[in-house]
Amino acid sequence: MILAVDIGNTTIQLGVIEDNQIQNRWRLQTNRLKLADEYAVQVSELFRLNNIVMSNFEAVVVSSVVPSAGREFTVMCRHYLEIEPVIVSPDLDLDIDLRVNQPEEIGADRITTAIAAFSEYGGPLIVVDFGTATTFDAVADDGAYLGGVIVPGIQISMNALFDQAALLSRVDLSMPPRVIGTTTKECIQSGFYFGFLCQMEGIIDRIKEELNSAVKVIATGGLSSLIAENSAKIDIVDPDLMIKGLYTIFQQIQKKNR
Repeated sequence: MILAVDIGNTTIQLGVIEDNQIQNRWRLQTNRLKLADEYAVQVSELFRLNNIVMSNFEAVVVSSVVPSAGREFTVMCRHYLEIEPVIVSPDLDLDIDLRVNQPEEIGADRITTAIAAFSEYGGPLIVVDFGTATTFDAVADDGAYLGGVIVPGIQISMNALFDQAALLSRVDLSMPPRVIGTTTKECIQSGFYFGFLCQMEGIIDRIKEELNSAVKVIATGGLSSLIAENSAKIDIVDPDLMIKGLYTIFQQIQKKNR
């Protein structure tokens, strides 16, 4: 069994892969102050509830954009799983050409989803990841990573508005019945939903113009299904793209070590 761990700014996604299939997936809240022993309690309880034996894991692959959480998860793997985890970074020997000016600055999450998307769907393509930030990553027809776009994520943008506007009450993001809202709640929902939808489509169109070719667009992340529901620009929604990418990276490394 392989444990795939994606440590994001807001959530930690864990996936258990066995027989080339994702058997279990969970999400935890990212806490920059949490220690290895505390993560071990959470993870071991998830294993226990799902009848998973910790000693059955042969490898752990970690993508982290939160250094403190990444360090503590590494300690947890060493002490409780007795495994030295594979940490995704631009320095890792991966089957991807990072065709950018400063490859050392590329987030592990963006490398992982680019690898996964090309492995699953071929290229050229654009990966749109709706996370704490919304990222757009361009992958060439030969699998090379070409760069992309980073914009504030939907949830943090909503939080910023509600924190600064005293008279606006918090609302959940959902697709409103129409663009023109007739209540304050509908106006806010419309602004965020259609605002981010149009932003996404506009950026996709501009990336396509620069690539000057027909590309597939793959969406992933927590809000991908909601936003993609009303967009003809999204070809595929794949919520498991990160876990698939971490497993692909493990397979690449295992093949090279044979």
